[in-house]
Amino acid sequence: MKKSDIIKQIDKHTNYSQKDIKLVIEYFLDAIMEGLIQDERIELRRLGIFLLKKKPSKMVINPRTGVQTLVSEHYLPYFKMGKYIKKELNKNQTNAKKV
Repeated sequence: MKKSDIIKQIDKHTNYSQKDIKLVIEYFLDAIMEGLIQDERIELRRLGIFLLKKKPSKMVINPRTGVQTLVSEHYLPYFKMGKYIKKELNKNQTNAKKV
């Protein structure tokens, strides 16, 4: 599902224009990005937590050339799924296996 699909789905269930919905989603995503840049933990109940994980520097080998390179310390975005969504996803998987 893409952002445009989400906008269309919200449009079906509300009286807001697609333009307004798109604007709200853009601000929402910007707020999450800004929070991550500020090294904040972003918690969305029923969905999960967005945060940054610090990765230490390490030596890696290019498999094509065999040349060793140092990858510097960096941060990666991480999403930890919430209990509610895990439960819902697993419930659907359990029902699918019974069929």
